Amino acid sequence: MTKKLLTGFLAVLVLIAGTGNAAAQDVIYDVRVILNWSEDTALNPPTDAHWSRLIAFAHSKRYSLFTDGDTASSGLALVATNGRTNVLEAELSEASRRNRARAPVVLPGTPGGRAEFVFELALSERFHRVSFATMLAPSPDWFSGISGVSLRNETEWFDELSHPLWVWDAGADGGPDYNSANDPTQPRQSVRLLAHPDFLRASGLQPVGEVVFTRRP
Repeated sequence: MTKKLLTGFLAVLVLIAGTGNAAAQDVIYDVRVILNWSEDTALNPPTDAHWSRLIAFAHSKRYSLFTDGDTASSGLALVATNGRTNVLEAELSEASRRNRARAPVVLPGTPGGRAEFVFELALSERFHRVSFATMLAPSPDWFSGISGVSLRNETEWFDELSHPLWVWDAGADGGPDYNSANDPTQPRQSVRLLAHPDFLRASGLQPVGEVVFTRRP
């Protein structure tokens, strides 16, 4: 190989290596989860309304926290029924071992129906989707969150993205109201949007919050 050809070949290798390193760099997002279970968004909210711990994580397209019509995992069911995150953390540990998810961020629960969770997440081209969940408490198995929201398109990251937050029924408890006694469903029913009368208005189903993602420079 001539010196000129060798120099050109090495330059191409350097360019490819540099592109790969840039693609592998993490992108950091500040995340604000704003929730409101009160007279502003629902009828008859309980006086002891609050939110459980929130568990959030980045993952690939090969992982799903929940899908409308699918059955909740044991981990998500426990978050939705009593706010426990340990089983979902174990599920995510296995997903991480299989290179499908990153370690989660777990934030303490908050008293009161109005809450704000603020945290940061590191994403990459592989782990460019975000999911999280928190229990609407007290309730049979109601939760709010997102599943698999992507923060990039095929070529670039979004500078900012917002997404409404709805109340979901995990299908793990048959209680019809927030103060119903425990009534575990066997077998577990599917996850679905909660069309409870308390969250319905003339305009339709009401969201209970919003999540805002802001990319750091």
